[in-house]
Amino acid sequence: MTTDTNYYAIFVIGRDSTGIVADITKALFELGANINDSSHTIIGNQFAMLLLISADSGCDTGKVQHYFKGISEKRGLIVHVHQLKEQDIQRKGSDPGQLCVIHLYGADKPGIVYQVTNLLATNKVNITDLSTRRFGSDKNPIYIMYLEAEVPYDVDTKKLGQELNKLASDLNVEIKYELEEVASL
Repeated sequence: MTTDTNYYAIFVIGRDSTGIVADITKALFELGANINDSSHTIIGNQFAMLLLISADSGCDTGKVQHYFKGISEKRGLIVHVHQLKEQDIQRKGSDPGQLCVIHLYGADKPGIVYQVTNLLATNKVNITDLSTRRFGSDKNPIYIMYLEAEVPYDVDTKKLGQELNKLASDLNVEIKYELEEVASL
């Protein structure tokens, strides 16, 4: 981290409405900050956003929070600003492994996410993105999961695929598992 730049993680949550992303990015533009990384989603009717920003060294947590005061009051958002340390800025220095994409589709039931993520954790697979959605009716709920992960090079990917296929059978869902070479086509 250079001495002329400060880095912050910003968490935003609140009721969804049109224009939230524009208001948030306007506040950051007016602050003179750069968005280094971001992710947002809508869960139910709740908007959630996580940003990693950089700003000049004259900026502090209070100043960043101040630029969000108007949008927080106007939209009823909760905004949390957290200054980051140097080790929090860059991803770990070791080789992350192969990119893996997993799609799951099937009837909803408790434990789907736990069982898939536990299998991956047992195999030292690091989940980098996860989204789930429930569709259908209460009598016929359908569950969709999308997951991105980093599979270490020393993991037997054929065995991992077989374990995911067995789990899919046990859960009575479909699981599609793709490694970087396939996913990038």
